[in-house]
Amino acid sequence: MGEVFRARRTRLGDDVALKVIHSAALEDEGRRDRFMTEGRLCAALRHPNIVSVLDVGVDPGFGPFLVIEFLNGRSLAQDIAETGPLPTEQVRRIAVDLAAAIDLAHSLGLVHRDLKPANIVTHRYETGKVVPKIVDFGIGLMRGAENATMQSAPTAPLMASLAYASPEQLNGEVVDGRSDIYSVGMVVYEMLTGRPPFVEQDARTLLAKRLTAVPARPSEWRPELDPALDSVVLKALAKEPGLRWPTATAFAHALDGRDHGPDRATLSTGSGVRERYDLGELIAKGRLGSEIYEGTHRAMGTRVAIRILRRGAQATWDAARSRFLREARTMQVAHASILQVRDYGEERDLVYVVTDFIVGPSLRHVLDTEGVLPWERGRRLVLDLASASHALHRTGTLAYGVTPKIIRLTGEGRDERLIISSAGIVELQHVLAGSSEEALRGLQISNTDLFYVGPEVLLGELPDGRTDVFTIGVLAYELLTGKRPFAAATVPQLIARIVAGDFEDPRVFAPGLAADAARIIVRCLDRRPDQRYANAAELESAWLATSRSAIE
Repeated sequence: MGEVFRARRTRLGDDVALKVIHSAALEDEGRRDRFMTEGRLCAALRHPNIVSVLDVGVDPGFGPFLVIEFLNGRSLAQDIAETGPLPTEQVRRIAVDLAAAIDLAHSLGLVHRDLKPANIVTHRYETGKVVPKIVDFGIGLMRGAENATMQSAPTAPLMASLAYASPEQLNGEVVDGRSDIYSVGMVVYEMLTGRPPFVEQDARTLLAKRLTAVPARPSEWRPELDPALDSVVLKALAKEPGLRWPTATAFAHALDGRDHGPDRATLSTGSGVRERYDLGELIAKGRLGSEIYEGTHRAMGTRVAIRILRRGAQATWDAARSRFLREARTMQVAHASILQVRDYGEERDLVYVVTDFIVGPSLRHVLDTEGVLPWERGRRLVLDLASASHALHRTGTLAYGVTPKIIRLTGEGRDERLIISSAGIVELQHVLAGSSEEALRGLQISNTDLFYVGPEVLLGELPDGRTDVFTIGVLAYELLTGKRPFAAATVPQLIARIVAGDFEDPRVFAPGLAADAARIIVRCLDRRPDQRYANAAELESAWLATSRSAIE
């Protein structure tokens, strides 16, 4: 597909890998567009076990290129070629790392399509920690057409890729994440045995066996292996996608002998979280009964926040797990006011998300302790909200569901900024799930998230960008007046007032508020979506035009 050079970025002075793609691989315009689109998606992937894509483009002089993180280690293919089969515990550790990375990519709709030992490369950090990283996300998409069917005289690189491709790839069928599960199974097989399941010099013979023959059990090549591993690996290599493990993490856990019983999980010393992170104190309780811990990434020494959701705390585990995935997808947007997800994974009966660690209080705490914010400060925070929502909208994601409880403030003075710690809630039942049982019965209302929900959603309609505009309007009202726009004593009363658009002009509570700012807030809170700003970008432009000292 191309050549890889060690290079140096002239402005930053750091070493990178520059991958130049052969122009013939992208000779038609459609494939070039696909290369650029996939490159941008790969640049959004942030995971310790996925190589970082730093830039992508097409240079008129030498064609398409990718700038990626420079890795100083060897590929898994080199390690196996030199040492043969790997120790079982090392295979399990590598499988856990790769599984978390692959499942995160799949949650974002990305399928690698070309997983093989040569595309798993290690990097040694200054602490001495060696981390495997998956390379070439996106390159597999360009290979798809070439690798779908066997050509008459395949090249050596193509033969290598054929050795790890799923049966559906070989048949030219549409592939999904289950294809990567198969390829991971091939990689694990080779790590355990030192060889692929099928080794043939002739491409047609190789294809025929790959499509019809059952691989030998790994223990046939390496008798000292635990026989229980045989069925685990062969399940990943099932010819029918529906018979494979549902996720890479489920496969990795099965390799480790872990089941998914009903008992409440604990963070044992063998867990993937503890292998990669030093877990500190419990610092907060999150939504859905999750626990948030302070932690440190062992290899990089960076401070992180680890949010853990346990199966035992959930009545509907599948829905809660899905919610985690949605939030991880939302927070892949690169923006200073959106918390970045750095890792995601599953253990026995729990799921976790690792993010940057933010030092600072929640917006709810600030509002409860300080009340009305000064205009200049409130103006900046509303602008942060609008800008972050604009960034989310460009990726087709909504910020809907954001409340002061999940917004944090960091920095001081003019350097203060707002950070959305979670977003992307797109179903009303998730908002209702965040309200206490007492609130839903109408006995208390102070903590319900329904204050920030657009009337169209309460009426059963789907949210869109204008719903986010409504939420920003509620938050702006509260920041600049110290009160919520819709006063109510019970949930039914609150819903009725939001649907009716029954609220006071913000200047009733903040007489000094500039007229242009008040008009913007009132327009955001209109009960009819078509009367609000069309999207966050339009709102952002309007808010930028307000006076920086706009207290009349």
